[in-house]
Amino acid sequence: MLQQQLFPDVVIIMKVDVADVQKRLLPTYLENWREHHICHAAQLSLLRNLRMKNREAKIVRRRDELMAEKGITTAKTKDEGDNEQDEGNEDADNTEHEIESILEQEFPLEENNEDIGNMETEATAASRIAMDIEERFVTDENNLVTLTDLLSEQNIPKVSINTSRKMRIVRYQLLRQIQPLLTNRESLFQRSKPISYSLAYKLLFSSYKFYSAFGCWDPIKQYEERDVIQPLQWPLSSTYPLIFHQYIYFFASKENRSTFMLNPLKYLRQSRPTPPLPIKIAITGPPKSGKTTVAQMFAKKYGLMSLSIGSAMRMVLNTRENTELAVKMKKHLSQGLVVPDELAIQCLEVAFMSSACRNHGYVLDGFPMTLKQAQLMDSHSIIPMIVVELELDTVEVLKRGLVEKLKPNKPHLLHDNSENLYIRNSCYKQEVEHVKKHFQKQYQNWILLDALKSKLWIWSQIRKEVSISRKCIHNYLERTRRSNAACINRLCITPKELHDRLGEFDQYCAVCLALYRHLMDCSENTALTYMAEYKRKYYKMCSEEHLEKFLTTPDEFVTPGCPHTLPQPHLLPKKLTEPQVKNKFPQQAEMKGFCPVSYLDGRQRYEALVRGNIEYAVEYRERIYIFETKQKQDKFLRSPDMYWDQKLPSKVPPLCAPISLTSLPTLGYLEQGVGVAVIKAMTAVGCLKPKYPFRSIERSAHFYVALYLKAFNPKSTDYTRQMYKKKLALFEENCALIPYLSSTMSGNYKSPCERPIDFEFKLKRFLALGDFQVADPTLAILVP
Repeated sequence: MLQQQLFPDVVIIMKVDVADVQKRLLPTYLENWREHHICHAAQLSLLRNLRMKNREAKIVRRRDELMAEKGITTAKTKDEGDNEQDEGNEDADNTEHEIESILEQEFPLEENNEDIGNMETEATAASRIAMDIEERFVTDENNLVTLTDLLSEQNIPKVSINTSRKMRIVRYQLLRQIQPLLTNRESLFQRSKPISYSLAYKLLFSSYKFYSAFGCWDPIKQYEERDVIQPLQWPLSSTYPLIFHQYIYFFASKENRSTFMLNPLKYLRQSRPTPPLPIKIAITGPPKSGKTTVAQMFAKKYGLMSLSIGSAMRMVLNTRENTELAVKMKKHLSQGLVVPDELAIQCLEVAFMSSACRNHGYVLDGFPMTLKQAQLMDSHSIIPMIVVELELDTVEVLKRGLVEKLKPNKPHLLHDNSENLYIRNSCYKQEVEHVKKHFQKQYQNWILLDALKSKLWIWSQIRKEVSISRKCIHNYLERTRRSNAACINRLCITPKELHDRLGEFDQYCAVCLALYRHLMDCSENTALTYMAEYKRKYYKMCSEEHLEKFLTTPDEFVTPGCPHTLPQPHLLPKKLTEPQVKNKFPQQAEMKGFCPVSYLDGRQRYEALVRGNIEYAVEYRERIYIFETKQKQDKFLRSPDMYWDQKLPSKVPPLCAPISLTSLPTLGYLEQGVGVAVIKAMTAVGCLKPKYPFRSIERSAHFYVALYLKAFNPKSTDYTRQMYKKKLALFEENCALIPYLSSTMSGNYKSPCERPIDFEFKLKRFLALGDFQVADPTLAILVP
């Protein structure tokens, strides 16, 4: 093989002890020996049988010869006398003895002791086989030493595996050693060299080597977590550089560098990393909700600048004290005034000019707090990717403030008493709703998180949201760079910009119009989830499936590729509310108020004439149509041309005129007005069977029904219902006094120490109900 230049990638050496080899091979060899031994014994037995048969045949022939020589015949004649017969028998017996003696001398019996003595026992065979295995093992081991030296001379890699363990463990070790050769085979001839940071700096400074496409980011982390924010690798002296071809790569750990060296082509084949976008986050919440902690975690992990409005102003005063902005701030502060929000926003703009904010981004800690501040951020184009609200109730705020107050070694005195925290929390609650509505309406980037969860959970949730936003922005930039349609979700597009750049289909789904000729109005959904931009125009879709179709082939759904155009605005159907329908009086509904969709879908039969509900009205071609359900209203809105021009038959169902409830007789009025409530009240009183102390059963039942109707009256306010529910519960407790006292006071007299704990209290309460001096005690409880 060496002469033919046939070199293996690796040589696997399987190490094992001679005892293990004997233990594994000896049973098989002994089994073969047993089979051979049994076969040999069978052959010997067959040979003995053949010899016995041959000897017997020779004895028969020789006996016949000897008997013929002696003249003895086997047949005796019957004419001989008795005397002669006796003498002849004696001579024959003597002759036969002689013949047998001669036969034994000529054909002696063969002894088998020699064969038996030569046969090997199993113990001897086992010892012999073990010695043979040991001799072969020593020979192979000597040959292996020679082979190993030859491989070392040729620099052929060797892998040693201990095969003394179980086979499944050996197989696992073998696959683990071979798997890198299979996985990393494409990079078998690639060579990379790890270097120190100082050498990498010199090579880059002298332009002898260059930065890779990954810059200072770790290629391994980019490969494993592409959609996750990559942490900041700073300072670079803490990284692990590596030279590959003409480029230098930086890794976060030695393990990552070693992994890259095994198969660099695998990690370089991934798509080029997207240009890093600055991360912009705003975190707001009540005091002690953990805003600063989370902001500092992001700043430490990803190199963002954690900014509060106070830190931004202090930075301007300390580093730019001679600027006009600092002079204005000092003027207000010297007069004991609060710095205006306009100047505070300018301080933020100055802070954003730092390299950390431009390259990595920022985290606003507790800003904005008021609607005015949010509007000033809009005017200065300060738009965070996401605005996170950490929700926390007042009790938890005060509790955390008390815990914080008890901590020792504070750097300076803080205004952290409960009164200050309560005031700050109240002010935050008043302003946060306005700020939330503003951001949700303008940018749809408000995210609510529970501040009771751990800080790691909050941090991971914010990181997940930021990763989704960054991915959406990267996809948008990549697709628009190639002049493709791109989704605009999470791009913080304002409603004004959206309205100004809407395409020719306005708020209608372009895919539904092109494929099905349906007018799918998407104006009710204000989210940008299914909106796309194509040729600087915005188009709205009704579902994710239609969005994917539009992004794949946008030219098929926009002018001039779209087969259908949107009708003129006055030919588009429009929903009407009930007040809007009434304001159009005296204009009447078409088809006398019957649902056109139900009529056409029912094949225009008389049974399909169903009255519409004024809540589901549509105006189309200056006509009003009323529909039975919302689904049928939506069906008409999608295809109005199919349903609008219908004629009623000459005979239609009569108009059902509404009947005033007060015009009904007493029984009918009760049935239609309070029938359900009375049935529930009677069912409840029948199940409870109340008996109020010192009142009759009939009076108690009347009282319970009255309280039940008051407690579950849907037209009452929540406060009134809760008040009467408490009175109903009190009434039930008073009714339960009678069975309790009757069961407790039955039998002989009990001393006070043997009575139940609450006996005295309930007995006094029962007697007090009897002493209640009111003309009608039920009225005293019924009146609020």
